[in-house]
Amino acid sequence: MKRKINIVSKIKYIVTHPTIRYYVRNPLILLRNRFIVFSLTLRKIMKKDLNFYDSIFSDIPIDVVLTAIDKDYDVLGYVIDSIRENIKHPIGDIVIISPKSDIIINLCEEKNCRFVDENTVLPIVRKDIDYFVDGVDRSGWLFQQLLKWGSSSLVNNEYFLITDADTVFCRPQIFINNGKIIFSFNDRLPHVPYIKAYRKLLGTNTPALLNFVSHHSMIKKSILSDLKRSIEERFSKDWYEAILLNIDKKESSSFSEYDTYGYFVFNNYKDKYLLEHWCNLSLKRDSLRNLSQIVESKMSNYKTISFHSYNK
Repeated sequence: MKRKINIVSKIKYIVTHPTIRYYVRNPLILLRNRFIVFSLTLRKIMKKDLNFYDSIFSDIPIDVVLTAIDKDYDVLGYVIDSIRENIKHPIGDIVIISPKSDIIINLCEEKNCRFVDENTVLPIVRKDIDYFVDGVDRSGWLFQQLLKWGSSSLVNNEYFLITDADTVFCRPQIFINNGKIIFSFNDRLPHVPYIKAYRKLLGTNTPALLNFVSHHSMIKKSILSDLKRSIEERFSKDWYEAILLNIDKKESSSFSEYDTYGYFVFNNYKDKYLLEHWCNLSLKRDSLRNLSQIVESKMSNYKTISFHSYNK
C-alpha cells in the first residue's frame, strides 16, 4: 500500500511540475531545446568543440570567485588546484567567499587564495533573507547566488569566472574566444521557475529555451552592471532587494544567477556569446579519494566533474 502511495505521489509531482506543464503546452520550444542539445553534442563528436582541444589558450586575464561553506572543504582544495591547472587564461585572484571559518581561511592561505567574509560583500547578510519552503530554510542557497553577483566589486579584471565549490575542471578550457563569452549549455530541460523569475525581473516574455545552469559562468563586469541596472530601474530598488521581493516563496528553487545572467546576454548581447555542451559528470563525494584516476579516465569526454554533497 505504501509503495502505491509513493508511486501516485511521484506521478502527481511529475504531472503538476511547472517545467513539465510548460513543455506540454509549448512542444515547439521543447523541440528547439532538444535540437540545440543535439547540435552541441554533434559538434563535440565531430571534434569542433573548442574546449576539447588540449592546446587551447587565451591571453585574456580573469579572476575567479567561489562561494563556499565548511561542508565544501573536502572538495574545495581539488577545485582550486583544477582551476589553476586547467583554466587556460592568465588568472589573477582566486577569491573564496565564505562565512568566517578557520578551515576555509587556512585553506586559502595554503592555496594562495583571497578569503572574503561573506558578511562584508553586500549590505545584507543571510539572516536578512526570509526564504522557507515547506519548512526548509533556503536562505543560504539564495544568498550565495547574490554573493556571486556582488563579488564584481572584489575583483580587478573585467572578466571573472564564478564557479561552484564542488565542481572540478578536468581538462583544459577557456571561456572567452574572439571577444565572445563561451557558455556551457546544460543538456537537461530548463527549470521553468528560473525563467519565470527572469521574466519578472526584466519584464520580458523570454521562452524557456536554454539552460545556463552548468555550475560555472564567465562574467563580464560591464554586462553584469547593465543587468543589475536594468533590474534596479524596473523596480526602483537595489538589485538584490528586487530579487528578494520577487522570488516565488512557494518554489524551493526560484532564482538562478547563472540562468538570469545567461538569458540577459542571450537577449541583449547576441553577438557576444557562444554555446558549448557542458559535458558534466556528477559523482558521489566519496569518489574524491580516486580523483586522479577518475580525471584521467574521464577527461576525454567530460569538461567538469561535480561532487555534490547531496549525491550520497
